[in-house]
Amino acid sequence: MKKFVLNELNTKQIGRTLISGEVLKLIMSASGCEFRFTGRKLKIAIGCDEGCPHELLPRVAVLVDGKIVVKKVISSCRESFTVFRSSKIRTVSVRIIKLSEAAFAAANVFPVVTEYDELIEPTCEKPLKIEFIGDSITCGYGVDDSNVDGIFSTCAENAMKSFAYLTAELLNADYSMFSASGYGVISGCTHDGMQNFPERIPPFYESLGFSKFAVDGYVLPQNILWDFSKFVPDAVVINLGTNDHTYCLDNPLRRQEFEDGYLDFLRTVRRCNPHAELFCMLGIMKTALFPQVQNACRRFAAETGDRKIHTLEFECQDGTLGFTMNWHPSEDTHRLAAERAAEFMREYL
Repeated sequence: MKKFVLNELNTKQIGRTLISGEVLKLIMSASGCEFRFTGRKLKIAIGCDEGCPHELLPRVAVLVDGKIVVKKVISSCRESFTVFRSSKIRTVSVRIIKLSEAAFAAANVFPVVTEYDELIEPTCEKPLKIEFIGDSITCGYGVDDSNVDGIFSTCAENAMKSFAYLTAELLNADYSMFSASGYGVISGCTHDGMQNFPERIPPFYESLGFSKFAVDGYVLPQNILWDFSKFVPDAVVINLGTNDHTYCLDNPLRRQEFEDGYLDFLRTVRRCNPHAELFCMLGIMKTALFPQVQNACRRFAAETGDRKIHTLEFECQDGTLGFTMNWHPSEDTHRLAAERAAEFMREYL
């Protein structure tokens, strides 16, 4: 028997992941790994850490040759799935994806045990690499639950149906996502007009991620620095501002604060990704702060002479294509936005 720890040597890592001992921990939305398996039978074991509430457990999918063979919420420390079986030796492509978001439990993928003559090797890299930075829209929040008044649960999250994942598919790109529901640039979603300071993307962007639960013993992902050399994108897509609007509203001082904060975040993103085309997008749910996004990008270009920065305003959903949990976009709305984003990005990539 042979044991394969699913690391960078034998798999293509997807998104921000962590090897802890022999376990591959999937942190961010749509993070995972992909590999070619040659053999007759493949069994994969996935688990979650103890102590996570039921509604926050990790949801995962396993695809074999592009077809979903497992899609479920992982509710125990270790669950095993036979994802491929054949009477003769075959080579298939296997992709393991975390459908739920980083703020909740990580998904733990255990080493794969195979027969001696069976093989696991990385799939080929795609022509482009894209990083997506965003909020619940990028996470695919609620997309698998059409009840607009539904109560949040990770069983309704599906990052594979988000505009980000679909855009990467349309552009034939490898991707990484850094996103969290309710988060913004200067304020997370707020219902009382007060600034939601803890729920901001910029303070965590240079870390592995962020979660309410430790992912490596007693270490939180926000306390683990991310190595940006592991994934060097050709493009970075930022879709932030939807949640900030709940704080800014029509207040000119707060809108200016958002613009200044966005500009400062652009400086960070550029420092971490010195050669990428930057695409600053806003919309699908709200576009009110798009003028401030445009202003921040103009100021950034004037300040740095950087011309590799572009803005795109999405059309807001009007219900024609349906809504999902808490009035989030439907799969059809995500697909329409992905087509728009891919069309726009092709001009510069």
